[in-house]
Amino acid sequence: MDTTIKNLMFDLAHGIDILDGERVISKAEANDVLRKYCFETLGLTKNSSDKQIKRAFATPEGVKFFEVTEEIIEREIQYGWNDNEFFNSFVETRNVADGDRTDFWTDEEVILNVAKVSGDHHSYTIQRLGSGSSYTVPMSKYAVKVGGDIRLFLAGRKDWTELISAVAKAYTKKIQDELYSEFMNAASKLPVTDGFKGTGALSASKKDDFDEVISNVAMANDSAVVIMGTKTALKKLNALAGNGSVDWIANSQKESVAATGILGSYEGTTMLEIPQRFKDNKLAEKLVDSTKLLIFPVVDYKPVKFVDGGSTELELAKELGDTADDMQTYEAQRTMGVATIITRQFGEWDLDA
Repeated sequence: MDTTIKNLMFDLAHGIDILDGERVISKAEANDVLRKYCFETLGLTKNSSDKQIKRAFATPEGVKFFEVTEEIIEREIQYGWNDNEFFNSFVETRNVADGDRTDFWTDEEVILNVAKVSGDHHSYTIQRLGSGSSYTVPMSKYAVKVGGDIRLFLAGRKDWTELISAVAKAYTKKIQDELYSEFMNAASKLPVTDGFKGTGALSASKKDDFDEVISNVAMANDSAVVIMGTKTALKKLNALAGNGSVDWIANSQKESVAATGILGSYEGTTMLEIPQRFKDNKLAEKLVDSTKLLIFPVVDYKPVKFVDGGSTELELAKELGDTADDMQTYEAQRTMGVATIITRQFGEWDLDA
C-alpha cells in the first residue's frame, strides 16, 4: 500500500490535519481521496454489489487495506478503555501483545475467584485460592460486525472517521459492559454476608443498619470506604435525611442535592457514580442494577482483571453460514478475558429487597 494513503487513513481516523502544501485538506476531500484509492486499486465503484466488495477485499491489496484498518482500530480501542474512571480505578489490565502474562499473583488469600470462561455465554469458574497463589484469566474471542459500515463508506454515506469510530466504540462498549457486569455481580457471591449485606428502601429508620455495613467494611479492611452506585441508586441516600429528623446532612450538601440530586458525600464517605448504560441498541434493558449500592474499601486494590490479546483482526465469518451476498459477515475480532478476583471484603445494600 502507498505510504501516502496509509498516512491518510491514520490521520483521517485520528482527526489530524492533512496538508496539501500549506493548505489544510477538508475531511470531505480526504474521504474522497481514500474512496478513489479503493475504487482504483480494488476495482470497485460506489454501486458495487456486496459480492463484488467481498471479492475485492480478498485480494492482496484488499488484505493490506484491512491490515492498516486493524492497526488503526487497535489504537482507538486502547484510547477508549483508558479514558474511563471506573476502568482506571478498579480494573487491572494486561496486554499480551506487550509481553504481559495472563496470570496474576497475590500475596493475600483470595476470597473468591469468579472468572469469565466463555465470551457471551456467561459461564463462570468459581474457586478459592490461598495466599501466594497465581491465577490465570481465560480468554475468549469477541466479534463486532463491520460489513455494513464498509459498504456505507464506499457508497459515500459514511466517512472514514465514522467507520473507525463505530467499530472502536462498539468494542469499547462491549468490554466495558463485561467489566461492569463482572463487578456488579461479584457481591452476590461473597462468602461472608452477615453484617456486610443490607436490604430495604433507605429511610431515616434504616440509617443505623446502613451505617453498620459501612463500619464493618472499613474495619475489615482497615481503610476508608466509598459508596458506589448508579445516579438513580445514589439518590436514594437522600432519604436517610428523613423529613429533617436527622442532622447529618450539611447545608453545602443540601445545595448539592438541589443542583444534582446526589449527595457529594455521606458523613465523610465519598460517593462514586457508576455510569448507567443500556445492554444493547434496543434500549430495552439497562446493564447496571440501580437497586444496588456497593460499599467498597479505598485501598490499592483492583478486583476486576482484564487481559487483552492486543490484536484486532478483520475476517470474513464464513462459519456463521451467512449468504454470499451478505456484507454483514465481515467482523472485527479481538481476543480478551475478564475475571473478578476478590481479596477484600466489601458490602452491598439491596434497595428493593
